[in-house]
Amino acid sequence: MIDLSNPIVLIVGGVLLLALLYFWNKSNASKLRNRRNKSFRSSYYERKKEREKEKK
Repeated sequence: MIDLSNPIVLIVGGVLLLALLYFWNKSNASKLRNRRNKSFRSSYYERKKEREKEKK
């Protein structure tokens, strides 16, 4: 049986937890960035179309 109070087990567990949190946060940040870019891009093109209509 693994002794959970063993310092090596605690260190390995901590490193694994930090790695998991790092990659989870990285994926969430990229998803959020893509969502923000889409909304910015679509609103930009809408404004561009409105400006073209005003010029005509």
